[in-house]
Amino acid sequence: MNLSRKYLNEVQYARALALFGVFAVHSSSTGVGGSDPSSLSFALYNFFNIAGKLGTPTFIFLSSFILFYTYYHRELTMNLFQKFYKKRLLYILVPYIVFSVFYYVLKLNLYDTFVDFPTLISSFLAALATGKAHTHLYFVFVSVQFYLMFPILLYLFKRFKFVRKYAIILGIVIQWTWVILNSEIFQVTAKNSIALSYFMFYFFGAFLGVYYERVAAWIRNWRKNWPVLAGIFVAYGTMIFIYVGMMFMIRTQQGSYSNRMLEFAWSTHAFFAAAVIFIVIHFIEIWKMPKFKRVLTEIGAVSFGMYLIHPFFLLFLRRWLPGGEPLIFHSWQLITFGVTFFSSWLIVRLFYDFVPYSWIVFGQGNRLFKKPEQTKEVKA
Repeated sequence: MNLSRKYLNEVQYARALALFGVFAVHSSSTGVGGSDPSSLSFALYNFFNIAGKLGTPTFIFLSSFILFYTYYHRELTMNLFQKFYKKRLLYILVPYIVFSVFYYVLKLNLYDTFVDFPTLISSFLAALATGKAHTHLYFVFVSVQFYLMFPILLYLFKRFKFVRKYAIILGIVIQWTWVILNSEIFQVTAKNSIALSYFMFYFFGAFLGVYYERVAAWIRNWRKNWPVLAGIFVAYGTMIFIYVGMMFMIRTQQGSYSNRMLEFAWSTHAFFAAAVIFIVIHFIEIWKMPKFKRVLTEIGAVSFGMYLIHPFFLLFLRRWLPGGEPLIFHSWQLITFGVTFFSSWLIVRLFYDFVPYSWIVFGQGNRLFKKPEQTKEVKA
């Protein structure tokens, strides 16, 4: 039984909000490194740099949500999974390879690290196989791991009610089992490149994808359910305070915490952030703010491409970072954010609208000019 699913504008809103988090982290890093730890500006940069770490986990959560929302109610067939992997190969893996080559060659020229071709090839292949061609590409590498596991996870969710019902708890247990085992036994240093490090987000998204209609109705009935909704927001605010505070103490050398405490603060903060974003986007959808929603929809539609290209602009803007007066330094941080964000959007938008086979570079995208009527069947 193949069921078409309602197109969710809310997903694009969530992608846009997650992208703002990514840009907040990456654009504030030089501000953190270049400010006096005792200054107010350092505290502000630290806040945006840490609170923005909701971005990548939210993208992971959304990826799982949309996949389970789309595929859970369909009959599992070979044809279904053939189409699934064809889309991921074309629109995710191909752009990943393109940008891995792009950033690897770019840094090779910027930092003059070329030794010889055998070393170059082996080094690049190792970076490609681990998502390390540039710092942000680990996210795509992690996503590919999830896509490989998805058919098995989908079968388990469809086959066992226990897995569906207790998905959130199971995700937390699996993730923390990995965290503990890695700390005690495996000791993989590139933990962020391993999909097991994000299973609470995958299973949270899967749970909401399976039970979406019920959860969405519960959110919209906020007058009755406001105590729980408010509790989620309070929990998120509390975890921001704890996680930002911990990192502030570490960066100012006023305190230290174990890796597990930091893991707890990061993952719990990001988990509640994903929950808050999921709630907020459903309120945004019913608000009468068409222009604001169009902006969020546009940013969400090009978010994957913007994620891939934005470090290119940061690489060069940081090389031109002016020193001297604090006003100039802090103004440059805002300029960097603005130029990086707008330039990333413009490049991706121009590719989608005017460059044939733009999917090779930026994945699947929509056309803004001469755009066909939007389908109401969800795409995944």
